[in-house]
Amino acid sequence: MPSKEEHIAKANGDATFALSLSLDSQPQIDWALVALFYAALHYVEAYLAVIFGIHMRSHTTRDSIVGRDSNLRRIFHEYQDLKFFGYNARYEMGVFKPKDVTDQAAPKFEKIKDHIKKFL
Repeated sequence: MPSKEEHIAKANGDATFALSLSLDSQPQIDWALVALFYAALHYVEAYLAVIFGIHMRSHTTRDSIVGRDSNLRRIFHEYQDLKFFGYNARYEMGVFKPKDVTDQAAPKFEKIKDHIKKFL
């Protein structure tokens, strides 16, 4: 099972990558959205590692825990929004704009990160 530190390092790497992209093409926007979702996912996984000593392999199970846990429930909507962005960028060929990254996804990731860090 990955440790809290490994999840945080992965999350920070994913976020750094996402925010380093120039966002001047659709693939860069898409990858930024995907990477921000996975950065958030790894913050959730760090929390799960610390609080429950578990590692989720299923998005469905993880989503359920985020929706039910009293601490994670506060960031459930932001997490689901990032999942929506990432899924649609990967599979549905959604057409997103740079502001979707800068004005929506990045602030949602920051809220998730800041909230979860209180418990780590």
